[in-house]
Amino acid sequence: MEIIIDAVRTLGYSVYTRTKLRYWEYLNHGLYIHLTVTFYVFSLLFLSWNNATSSTKILFAMFGLASFAFYMFFTVDLHKILKDQNIKPVFDKLDISRYIVSLCSWFFLILFGISFTYGKRFEVMGNRIDLVSYPVILFFIAFFLIAFITYLSVTHKGFEEIIRKNIWSELSYVSAFIAFLLVYLIYSSLNTYIQRFPYHDFFFIGYFLVLVIEIASIRTLGMESKYKKRGEEDIVHLLNFHAHNFLRTDYLEDLWEKTLDRYVHEDEVTGIRFDPSGRRFDLEKVDEPTRLKIAVAILLGMHKLRDVEKIAIMKKSIEETKEGIADILKEKVLMLPEDLRCEFDESVYYPILYEKVVNNLLKQLKAFIPFSEQEKIFERLKRRDELFKRIGFEVEEIRIKEGTKFSRDEFLKLFRFYLESLEEKFPFRRFLMYELVREEIKKELEPYDISVSDLLDIVPTGLEEMDEIMAGGLSKGSSTLLIAEETKTKHKVLLSFIEQGLKESNNVIYATSRHPFQELIGELRVDFKELKNFAIIDLYENIHSEERVYELVEKEHRIIVPLNKILFQRSIVKTIKSQPKEVPKIVVIDVYDDFSRYYSPEEILELLQKQIEGLKRWNCTSVIALDPYSYLIRKKGVEEVKKNFDNVMILSGDDKDASVFIEKLYHGTPSKHIICLQ
Repeated sequence: MEIIIDAVRTLGYSVYTRTKLRYWEYLNHGLYIHLTVTFYVFSLLFLSWNNATSSTKILFAMFGLASFAFYMFFTVDLHKILKDQNIKPVFDKLDISRYIVSLCSWFFLILFGISFTYGKRFEVMGNRIDLVSYPVILFFIAFFLIAFITYLSVTHKGFEEIIRKNIWSELSYVSAFIAFLLVYLIYSSLNTYIQRFPYHDFFFIGYFLVLVIEIASIRTLGMESKYKKRGEEDIVHLLNFHAHNFLRTDYLEDLWEKTLDRYVHEDEVTGIRFDPSGRRFDLEKVDEPTRLKIAVAILLGMHKLRDVEKIAIMKKSIEETKEGIADILKEKVLMLPEDLRCEFDESVYYPILYEKVVNNLLKQLKAFIPFSEQEKIFERLKRRDELFKRIGFEVEEIRIKEGTKFSRDEFLKLFRFYLESLEEKFPFRRFLMYELVREEIKKELEPYDISVSDLLDIVPTGLEEMDEIMAGGLSKGSSTLLIAEETKTKHKVLLSFIEQGLKESNNVIYATSRHPFQELIGELRVDFKELKNFAIIDLYENIHSEERVYELVEKEHRIIVPLNKILFQRSIVKTIKSQPKEVPKIVVIDVYDDFSRYYSPEEILELLQKQIEGLKRWNCTSVIALDPYSYLIRKKGVEEVKKNFDNVMILSGDDKDASVFIEKLYHGTPSKHIICLQ
């Protein structure tokens, strides 16, 4: 009984629970059926003991020994696998007690069930069936032998290097076969008496089921992976192909969970899953960049698992796996996050991406710039940069010579040079070309973390309705006047501009006297875990709270400033100059309405003019908000204020009725002057 308990608990709770392969699940079911038929025979033997001859009783004893040997060898085989897989089973006394009670209960249920059927008839279509008397039993014996030989020849096929054949597996099958033959001999010797138990032939059917389950379990390991052929075409199929070679799926589960924690948002987790029993990853319900991140992270992580050679058949080295990933993804390797991208040579894939995007642009611009002109553009560009000499124009497409490499910075530089050349040849206003180029960049390059502002001298506002009309956003280094009353929509517009700047890793400075620091940080934390490039010049604290300050107070992400124009100007300069001049910066200022209450219009206008000039010199794209009824505008006149800015916009209404009127735009005339904000 103890050997049986050890076999059941080891198989069910140590092997299957940890690996979750169907192979062990099948064996678990097969073991329970085997236990049932063994208990069935023991029950028959118990009830038939007084009617048995001495030779039959010897067969009884031999059957008991053969059954004991089977469970012992089976258990030793399992323990050897556990040891090789570094699985240490731990069970408490409650588990052992539960198994003892369950198995004893099952034995007595079978015993009493058989005793209640004594003398009854079991007929099929009016005929009494006795398998011992029919030649069909020879089929069972032959099938058993074939299954036995097959098991010994293909056991653990696909995992031979991990689960090597051993003597215990063979001995367990030999002992099971002997037990089978002994039961046949016992039934033959007790033929007349045994027929009084109508269901005694179920023993043979039970053994037959055990053999079928054994064969099915082997097939789950030995069959060729269905992902092998398609693995070369799709990254997820490549992942599933490698996962199919893993014996310890609990390792894959751990790798899966760590990858999700690192690369996947919580709302996306519900759409994807990992099936341990099938060793299959389902990633179809996430976007492409996320799917690539997960697949590549797990593929590379498989090779880095400890003792991987003991738990999987890694038919390829990590370098070969990287080559397989690169062959499938090509330029999409550049979509991967930096920690995964560094595993590949990025400079190989930027030329592929450049060729793909430029060829798409050629088709988009065909109606405006013919291919003959495009060819001349690339000929002239060869004099501008040596890398253009490796780009040829062939049959209405560019072709980059094989083996060409260039970095991300070189990619951006070459793309900008090309766009500048297009501006010279574009027959209409460049605003229209910007709209075409912007859409192409957004569609093709945003997944690679390349934004419109990286390639065009444009800073997006973050409001899609405005960016579409303004060919992508505001011109870099320009100053914008936003005339707006204090509404939720005004705050939304300014906050969108700030958030877009942070998304594009720009340095953002927000000077405000209208909103508390804690509120702003709370709103930004919804989308940003870190705010490394963000600083608030806080005048709200001094104006709207009792805690007055009389000098600059510096804190994390924040400088508290009194309502003093000199200190305010100093805080702006200090914050801007903390960054190199060549680094693009975004500055949003919403304080002049409060300043105009305490200073003369002349002083405020002078401060405004000096700041706009200084912001341009320091590579800042600025947005300054003024209330249409502010003291400055009423005293100096709106036109006097507007002439200092490159862009002028007027925001009216609130919430669903809000709209922006574009009065002036530095880099051209928009296709629409009035934009409704939804």
